[in-house]
Amino acid sequence: MRFKDALWDGSDPLYAPGISWSGKNPERRYAHWKCPRKLVKAGYAITKVKIEPAGHIGDEHQRARALMCRELTQEAIRWSETHDQPRVDPDTWMYLIARYRTDEFSPFQEVKANTKVGYLEQMKKLEEVIGHTKIADLTYEVIKTIQKAMTDKGRSVAYIHRFFNTLRRVARYGKALEIEAARKVSEILAEIRFQNSAARQVFPTREQVYRIVAAADLEGMEHYALGIMIQYEFALRAVDVRGQWLETDETEGGVIRNGKRWQDGLTWDMFDAGLTTMTKLISKTRKSLPEPYEFDLTAIPEIQSRLLRIRPDGRMGPVILAQRSGGFPYTSSGWSQAWARLRKQEGLPKELWMMDLRAGAMTEAKSLGANPYELRDAGQHKEMSTTDRYSRGRSQSANNVVRLRNTGK
Repeated sequence: MRFKDALWDGSDPLYAPGISWSGKNPERRYAHWKCPRKLVKAGYAITKVKIEPAGHIGDEHQRARALMCRELTQEAIRWSETHDQPRVDPDTWMYLIARYRTDEFSPFQEVKANTKVGYLEQMKKLEEVIGHTKIADLTYEVIKTIQKAMTDKGRSVAYIHRFFNTLRRVARYGKALEIEAARKVSEILAEIRFQNSAARQVFPTREQVYRIVAAADLEGMEHYALGIMIQYEFALRAVDVRGQWLETDETEGGVIRNGKRWQDGLTWDMFDAGLTTMTKLISKTRKSLPEPYEFDLTAIPEIQSRLLRIRPDGRMGPVILAQRSGGFPYTSSGWSQAWARLRKQEGLPKELWMMDLRAGAMTEAKSLGANPYELRDAGQHKEMSTTDRYSRGRSQSANNVVRLRNTGK
């Protein structure tokens, strides 16, 4: 079938234009979509895309891979047929950003799916600002001019820091590809410090957290109340309790809704039959800390009793459900919005964010005398420097030292 015929008439659902396979093991090899050489020479930036999920010809994911190949091919055809579409100049940032986003061996392919979402948003901003700029034209003076323009426009310190961090990643990849102009930009960026926003010093107290829990209970949000308790008592990230919804191929299975698959949250198989332990592999440190944590639930009987009240007979599936969504898990925005609404209802300061729960837990532990190594492990961190960002209440710590030094004088 000719490439132009890839617009497809629907007669063969397994038709996968541009597909190729790598690897010798038929059970583990990966499929790739390759752009026709003619369009690559014409300037089409996306040359090769890894097709998920992995598998072999004829497996249950064959239709999904074929669909993705057709969509990629159709996109390439539309590009080629748009006469006023400018060709991507390989000397520009637009080309290098596309390579970073789509190359099989780009570091972008190695980050978690939710991290990719944030990276893609930042890359769009890069394209808007410098996409059609020649890589070689991004000198020190131009970089500082862009930074000043953003500051003058009222962009936050955090916004500017994220923008240039993304530029660093793309430039480093260009350096790895031995693009000389990108190497020079990468080295220039290595010499520039971009201010980041100051670490937050706000954290909720135990009394404030349990006011939110009580308010959730009054509204019949027992799952939400339990989730907040588990987050706080075990210093867990929200994603490791409520989970998250990520774009997916629906053939992957699991809990699917509106083309997104739920993952990373608590499931009933993580609890033993007696609800005495909870075993959880922390999603963010899955690679650096591959061993799951085993949390002792017996120290917090209230969490045990709440789990017992909501445990289904089958003991399967997600634990924390949004009861107003037909029994599906919470979205990240729904979880944060519920916190903001209950916080306002309780008259608590708007500066108390749901994301500060871990900081509140670790600051409380620090004030009770937990040593730095215990705090590091409680926060599920590999490095002590990461833990330090979550441990707040520095004034209290300083005053404790003063009292210790003056005891007995």
